[in-house]
Amino acid sequence: MSSARWPREESEEDGDEYRDPTAIECSKPSAADVKLYVKAGADGQRYGACPFCQRVFMVLMLKARNGHLRFTVATVNLSKPPEDFRQMGLRHVPALVHGALAYDNVDDIVQYVDEAFPGTSLCADDPLADNACKNVFSKFCFFVKEVSKDPAGLLAELSKLDAFLERTGRNFLCGQQPTHLDCELLPKLQHLRVAASHLKGFDIPTRLAAVWRYLHAAYSLDAFVESCPSDQEIVLHWAGKPETPNLSFEQQAAVVKEAPKYSLDVPVVARPVNVS
Repeated sequence: MSSARWPREESEEDGDEYRDPTAIECSKPSAADVKLYVKAGADGQRYGACPFCQRVFMVLMLKARNGHLRFTVATVNLSKPPEDFRQMGLRHVPALVHGALAYDNVDDIVQYVDEAFPGTSLCADDPLADNACKNVFSKFCFFVKEVSKDPAGLLAELSKLDAFLERTGRNFLCGQQPTHLDCELLPKLQHLRVAASHLKGFDIPTRLAAVWRYLHAAYSLDAFVESCPSDQEIVLHWAGKPETPNLSFEQQAAVVKEAPKYSLDVPVVARPVNVS
C-alpha cells in the first residue's frame, strides 16, 4: 500500500510513489484525518484505474481546493488488503475513513462528504443533464465487453450527450463549474476514450465537438487531472475482465513496463474554456 496527502504542500515534490502520511489519532474526527482508499495499479502500489475511485477522488479534491478539508489517499490491493483496512470492516474500493466512521459504498461516501463538509456545494438538480448522460457508460460496457459488437448504441448515446452540451453551451453538465454529475461521468468518459480505442479500435468521433469541449474542460481542471489514472492502467483494468478483448502475456508485460501516459489532449474542434 502507498499513500499521499491532498492538497499537497508547496514544498512537496511530485513523484511516482505515494508517501506514507503521518498517522492522526483522535476521538473526534476533524477535517485533517479523512482517508480515501483507492484501487492499486498493476504493480500493487501505484494508483490504479477505477472510475468510481476517481469519482470520489474528484469530489474530495473539489472540496479541498477551498480549504474545507485535507485528506490522504492510499492505494489498496484487494487481494492483500492492509491491516487497518480490514480492521475497519472494509471490503471494497473506493473506501473512506473519517475518524471512527468508515464507508465503502460510493453513494454513501458522497452523501457523507456532502454532509460533513458542506462548504463547497457540488449538488445540482438538472433532470435534462442527467438524462443526457445516464446511458453512456452502460453502452460503452456493452460494447467493450462485446455484448454488442456494433458501436451504434454507444454512438447514439454520445450524440445525445453532444447535442445537449451544444444546446446549453455550458462548460460542464449543469453549469460553468463541475458538480457531482460531472464527477460521476467524466472518469467513465475517460475510460471510454482510452479503453475503447485500445481494445476495440473505436475513437470518439471528432464531429462530436461539444463532447470534446467537455473533455477539454475536464483536462483544464486540476481535480480531474490529478485524480486521473494512466492510460496503461485503464487498459489493464478493462483487458483483465473475462468478457473483454484480452491482452496476451507479452502484451500485458509490455504495457506494465511502459512509462505512464495520459490522454489529456483534444482535437482542434475543442475551443478553450475557462473553469477558474
